Amino acid sequence: MRTYAGRDLQAALMADPASNATGAYAPANWMAITASAVVEDPTRTTLPGELTGGTMGRSQATYSHTSGTTSYTLIRTWVSDRTVIINKFGVFNGSSGGVMMFEKNLDEAVNLKAGDSFQIVHTVSI
Repeated sequence: MRTYAGRDLQAALMADPASNATGAYAPANWMAITASAVVEDPTRTTLPGELTGGTMGRSQATYSHTSGTTSYTLIRTWVSDRTVIINKFGVFNGSSGGVMMFEKNLDEAVNLKAGDSFQIVHTVSI
């Protein structure tokens, strides 16, 4: 049986920016987005077609976890600087490169033009 304190530790190790872990063990709280709609693949190490530059590049999400609960949340809002369709996101443990911990296709594509904003809320069960 994993204790409540054990859940809290797991959430903190996985995504809390206050963690002092580094390298391959740094917390995974950087979100990236892409127009690619290719099928999710657990062997993939990069996000196909990851958007870079401007306001659409990889950025750190806000981490939230309530002690004793069985999940944590990463939230990121983007304001588009271009016309683009977003189909997928990835969660990494670095601002560039790093380990891709999650890859997820969106339920629906998000069609953006410059000035539009959208938010991804990713809840992880632990």
